[in-house]
Amino acid sequence: MKKQGFFLGSVILVASVLITKILGLVYKIPLANMVGGTGMGYYSVAFTVFMPVYAVAVSGVPSAMARMTAENMAFGRYRNARKLRRVALVFFTGMGALFSLVLIALAYPLCKYVVNEPKALLSVIAVAPSVLIGAVISVERGYIEGMRNMIPTAVSEIIESLFKVILGLGFAYAAIKYGMQSYYADGSLFFSAPANSNEAKIVVIPYAVAASVLGITIAHAISCGYVVLSLRLGGDGITPQMLEADPVTDRMRVLLRRLLLLVLPIAVASVISTLTSMVDLVSINRCLKQAFEADYTAMMRQYGGAVNETTTSAMLPHFIYGSYTGLAMTVFGLVPSLTAMFGKSVLPGVSESWAVKDTMRLRKNINAVLFAVMLLALPCGMVISVLSREILQLLFGGRPAEVAASVLPLSVLGVGVIFLCLASPVFAVLQAIGRPDLPVRITIAAGVAKLVVNFLLIPLPELNITGAAIATTLMYAVISIWSLVEILRLTKIRIDFAKIFVKPAFAALLSAGTAFLVNEFTKDLIGNSFRLLFSVFASGIIYIISLVLLSVLTKKEVKALFFR
Repeated sequence: MKKQGFFLGSVILVASVLITKILGLVYKIPLANMVGGTGMGYYSVAFTVFMPVYAVAVSGVPSAMARMTAENMAFGRYRNARKLRRVALVFFTGMGALFSLVLIALAYPLCKYVVNEPKALLSVIAVAPSVLIGAVISVERGYIEGMRNMIPTAVSEIIESLFKVILGLGFAYAAIKYGMQSYYADGSLFFSAPANSNEAKIVVIPYAVAASVLGITIAHAISCGYVVLSLRLGGDGITPQMLEADPVTDRMRVLLRRLLLLVLPIAVASVISTLTSMVDLVSINRCLKQAFEADYTAMMRQYGGAVNETTTSAMLPHFIYGSYTGLAMTVFGLVPSLTAMFGKSVLPGVSESWAVKDTMRLRKNINAVLFAVMLLALPCGMVISVLSREILQLLFGGRPAEVAASVLPLSVLGVGVIFLCLASPVFAVLQAIGRPDLPVRITIAAGVAKLVVNFLLIPLPELNITGAAIATTLMYAVISIWSLVEILRLTKIRIDFAKIFVKPAFAALLSAGTAFLVNEFTKDLIGNSFRLLFSVFASGIIYIISLVLLSVLTKKEVKALFFR
């Protein structure tokens, strides 16, 4: 199996994520238009309840598998790598099955008593099997990535996103159509009898969301099947001669113990991060209600337009939360999901160079990933901040009330995009150099800061949901800066701050300024979609010119990124 260098591996993964994110938008935008802010709230509740369980059972498995596999391959322990995969599959498949059953069993009390949203119950049950599926696919992906082959991961993610669109939207549409036809036929709708058609539209929403989530689970299973078959049919590149040269393997319990020692801190950090999202779910709604109580007139002046046939004034806090998570947070996660792939791709290389004490190669890998991340994150984050309204109107034009509720939070989150983009790769580096405990400590401290800011800012009527965006941005700023400081302290390497951070930041400011000015000057000349595309295109041209003039991008640097 041919190994892929950092940048080639990153390009493969980033290309796949770009495709999956486009498909994700193709899924999310029609879904938001079908079920509205309230329905997106149920969707967010289901995944917020699901993610802590998923994190306990699965998080950390891909990176731990990739690291151990890469180390085994670096030292020629090919038979040991194969044994590691078998042990991991047996153990984590069992864990996944157990936690899927636990989630199904606890779905009702979690929805009713913890998050106070019983209408999300069916969605939680529908997503529960994904824990088992995720356990299997995480082991297989981690093993393949440890072999420095990113193609199966990339293809599987595209397959999953494609079927997510087809099944997720198809099932949601079918649920709505069936439910409303049933109501118009005999007045009943999913074991209830709505008083009128407006009430029927409210009743059908949680069923449509649950149907869509079930489609996502099936898509995840199809993706898992592809990865398993790909490894079985295509092999892992280990030949019989390589196995003969490595007759000795570690005992099963030794492999499992080491794997768990790597997985546990990452899983804890993931659980803490996802629990922060769950506390967001609980705290944001409560704090929004406090904001309404503090100045009901001002809040209704801001959000009163959202009250319609499917949203009452009593449901407004949930509507605001659903709009924030379904629209603003969707855009917020687009760019970081691309840069996270840089972390995936750099992990095997950093693990190998750290294991053999190759400081020069370690420095090259870390500088490369930071450089690549900042080149993408800085302009994207700043442009999102200045064009938040136009971006939301382009993507969710059919939901003007939800867009209005999300514009200001997304402007703040644009800055957070930069820090979130940096957070995933620096965490990957910390894990690769044997300090997975640090992400746990850093995440706990940042999570506490986020929660404090949530409770301080969201109850203020003039800020309300924007306070959550400020808290999120602050959290990722703490995580990324602190993690980078720890990397420099532990590895003793030096990075070019001017080239990686300062010059690209200056170029990104010029780019964002260009986007803002072009958008403002063309408001009365062209429509929103063309204006946004023209603004982004102009800002991109200015950014590239600025990078060249600042000597950030040179022919030599581009060659160094593509060729090891």
